[in-house]
Amino acid sequence: MPIIIKSNLSIELTRFIKAKLLGYDLVVLPTETVYGLAGLGTSVKAAKKIYSLKKRPLNKKLIFHCSSLKMVNKFFKLDDENLILGKKIWPGPLTLVLKRRSKEIPFSLTLNNECAVRIPNNKFTLNLIDKLGKPLVMPSANKFKQLSPINSKMVFKQFIDTNLLIIDDGKCNVGIESTLIRISDHKLKIIRPGLISLEDIKKILPYMVISKIGKNLSFSGTSKKHYSPKKKVYLNVKHYKKESAFINFGVDKKGQFKNLSRSENLTEAAKNLYHFIFLADNNDLYKNISIAPIPYKKIGLAINDRLIRASK
Repeated sequence: MPIIIKSNLSIELTRFIKAKLLGYDLVVLPTETVYGLAGLGTSVKAAKKIYSLKKRPLNKKLIFHCSSLKMVNKFFKLDDENLILGKKIWPGPLTLVLKRRSKEIPFSLTLNNECAVRIPNNKFTLNLIDKLGKPLVMPSANKFKQLSPINSKMVFKQFIDTNLLIIDDGKCNVGIESTLIRISDHKLKIIRPGLISLEDIKKILPYMVISKIGKNLSFSGTSKKHYSPKKKVYLNVKHYKKESAFINFGVDKKGQFKNLSRSENLTEAAKNLYHFIFLADNNDLYKNISIAPIPYKKIGLAINDRLIRASK
């Protein structure tokens, strides 16, 4: 059974987790997006444990998490437009595809010598990575294709048959995975949408040629079916239907199970999304889950991306 420990910045807890990671063990850590299953980023052994525990295909590459721009540049090539975005947004929910610089990063964990990299915005995890002095590989702490966890209880439920250590830092502030982009030949592709929107990127790099979506199935969150609960999910439902957990958006409606955001705030909706689906999935009163229409704008693009994959 997993063990949940409340996060704190004590030297003792940091040393304890650091020792576990250097011993190639896995630990569940909080970020601002979702909780992550963390292992030492310079270790193939640790990475293999992640793939095995998540039942994740080996062709799906892991995201490396660093604590600073200096650390990113030590292990990966951070320059040009990537550097501009990193300076502006990190720490935050943006993942960049960068070329490997250091041979400490195993080639087998790269995609043709490229890696997905980000700096998470969580004090506990940033402090830990800084003290470790090496990147962590840290996909979402879920079983492959299942719901991403935004609190410790959601992690506990999926890995109840393990002895994982889970660091509990409350509910994630963003609640949806990071925007994943790749820049090549001064052209930018959004591989996975997130909180950082196309409009946000254009404000920083107005001269860039941008593709809204770039297919690359080797990176995180690009499987056709993903983020899925056990129950069937129906999308763009406008009213409550018998025996269906109706997750609403906007003005309250009769029979709704939960409301993602009464004020139609898409950022609030993203923060609540996985948690409300989790609650509906574990409620025996309902046979399936129905979700109200979500506008296709800003982070709404990311919400709809996750919902379409969840409903497959």
